[in-house]
Amino acid sequence: MNLTRRQYLAMMSSLGLLGGSRALMADNIDGVGPNRGIAERAFRGKQTCTNSNVFESDITTRISSPDDFGTNSCNMIEDSFEGPYFTCAPSTGKDIAIAQAGQPLIIAMRVVDGNCNPIANAVVDIWACNADGYYAGYSNDPDKRPPMVRAILFGHLKPDTETRFCRGALRTDANGIAEFNTVYPGFYYGQPIHVHFKAHVDGKNLLTSQANFSEEWNERIVNLPPYNKARSLKRNTKQGGFPEMGLLERGDHLVAVLDLVVPG
Repeated sequence: MNLTRRQYLAMMSSLGLLGGSRALMADNIDGVGPNRGIAERAFRGKQTCTNSNVFESDITTRISSPDDFGTNSCNMIEDSFEGPYFTCAPSTGKDIAIAQAGQPLIIAMRVVDGNCNPIANAVVDIWACNADGYYAGYSNDPDKRPPMVRAILFGHLKPDTETRFCRGALRTDANGIAEFNTVYPGFYYGQPIHVHFKAHVDGKNLLTSQANFSEEWNERIVNLPPYNKARSLKRNTKQGGFPEMGLLERGDHLVAVLDLVVPG
């Protein structure tokens, strides 16, 4: 079920859930657990985060390099919905796995303009499920259909647990790169293996979308523990219309890279 903006606003109004434009500028509390603050809420709950306390990605410990992004054509990525499981997670540094089991993965996002010029001091959020398909902050069973009515109505679902693993935020370094240490995502009901991302530039949320991982790599990873546990659902292998992460091996590290091309 896909709703247009007009249909959504009409439905929200009829339910008494939309009290004018000020409702989109609500308080910065987002369910259970920590968040760094919400500057603005827009259509279907899409959030612009408060970013004053976000750490800068450490260029001195970075594993990826600008050359790793060289094959990207700098095509603009279409802005999309956050999905139901975003929250403005606190910035705690590059290590965001927080003791989650799984294949260690470095995710490097480079923010660039339409001419492929890197943008320093942008803020990048990433969030993905863990090896078992759970999103931090949410108790929803990954093997069951998500609460679709709430997701369709509100877009965003408020967190109901305190956890914040496999999600974080960093400012880009001088090369426009934000690099995170996490684990390779697992899968959940109806979705291919993917990671979500959001890019803020000068306090504005310019891009929100997701990227999939290649089936060549997915097949290698899901046959390893803990991904190979018996599950009650079949994994979705259809990639859809989202971009694909570039994957490379550097020594003992598996690195996933993507250019986030934002309007300038």
